[in-house]
Amino acid sequence: MSNNSSKNKVDYVKRLENLGLNALESQIILSTDSTISFLKKLHVEKVYVLGTKSLKKMVLDAGIDICSYNPEFVIIGYDTELSYSKLIDACRLINSGVDFIATHCDPVCPSENGPIPDIGLLTEMIEKTTGKKVYKVFGKPNPDVINDIINSHNIERSKIIMIGDRLYTDIAMANNAGIDSILVLSGDTTRDEVENVPKAASYILKDISRIV
Repeated sequence: MSNNSSKNKVDYVKRLENLGLNALESQIILSTDSTISFLKKLHVEKVYVLGTKSLKKMVLDAGIDICSYNPEFVIIGYDTELSYSKLIDACRLINSGVDFIATHCDPVCPSENGPIPDIGLLTEMIEKTTGKKVYKVFGKPNPDVINDIINSHNIERSKIIMIGDRLYTDIAMANNAGIDSILVLSGDTTRDEVENVPKAASYILKDISRIV
């Protein structure tokens, strides 16, 4: 399960294969899935996408057209191919009255060179530029995806556990969904940060190897 909407499921399958792990596209859940599910429920036919080619492919594969004139929504994704002209187009549409939605809310994304800007900061910039609030935000910590899994597969909430390395996305989603969680300290969160959070994870482990 990932908030990263810059990649699609094919990208993730290939990435896992390179790590020696076999996975099916059906086993991968992205914030883009919740975004598309929302649009399909509203029978949306046309959107403008501020995002990567991979994100656009998922939208098109879902049967939703992408256009820069008269879309029903503007989708803001984690765009590693961002250009100023894309920002201008998105703001032009939002200023004209089109609502915008965001695939997730992460303010920063970890990288080899330290944190880099993610969609949360981009969404905030667009809100301040246009004076309009984002219509809806998907991905972690929104519990919708967990609730959808529970309802579609008839799984008891007590049988699900969320494993992650971020307090404000992975663990926050587990808390919002009312399920147990395991925080691993091998990624984004340190022990000191955990001690400053009143409602942390159900379990805290040094790394994921302690689970298996």
